[in-house]
Amino acid sequence: MAQDNGPVSKVVVEKRLDGKYFYALTFRGVTYPVKGPFGNPMEAAANGQAVLKILEERAGSAKA
Repeated sequence: MAQDNGPVSKVVVEKRLDGKYFYALTFRGVTYPVKGPFGNPMEAAANGQAVLKILEERAGSAKA
């Protein structure tokens, strides 16, 4: 069996050629479409982390 050492959930921020920032969200191995634009990388990261937190809370309540 292969070992997977990478995170199951993550937010990746990228800067486009026009200078705007976007984020891609991976949750439980599923990558969601890129969201944006944002004015700076902190806004993009904060928004992505907020969405990730909501998804994690929703998944946690489904288990209970």
